[in-house]
Amino acid sequence: MYDVINYVDCTHEQQLEILRLRNLDAIRKWMVNPDVILEENHFRFIEKLKGNNERLYFAIYRDGLLVGTYNLTKEEGDVWERGIFANPETQGKGETAVWERQILTSLPAKGIKTISAKVKLDNMRSIKYHEKLGYQEQTRDNEYIYYILRLQ
Repeated sequence: MYDVINYVDCTHEQQLEILRLRNLDAIRKWMVNPDVILEENHFRFIEKLKGNNERLYFAIYRDGLLVGTYNLTKEEGDVWERGIFANPETQGKGETAVWERQILTSLPAKGIKTISAKVKLDNMRSIKYHEKLGYQEQTRDNEYIYYILRLQ
């Protein structure tokens, strides 16, 4: 199915591939931080992930193609905030939902049972995606919709 690789276990080339994908205009425009990330900052960030149990970052591959990334950051209590982005070449075919469901299924065994996510109000594609996966809107402000997903 999909290979889920922790950023810290990725090869140097895979880490560069993640950075190139993340810095695409089509992806950055939906990010909380839409700035281009410099290579040295990217590698410094990955180094800080080593041994950090409260920040989990994964590259998702299918047949050698980077199809997206998925990350979790521990919040208060048992809630983990989720971040995600998909390769624009693979979007619109339902593939992201397949690999996210694969990941979500594995999380309760790691003690992760509640996921939060925030989506920009003007990102209709992402809003529909979250609702399709079962995320429930908790609140919204003038910039984001805040979702929660409780895992079984």
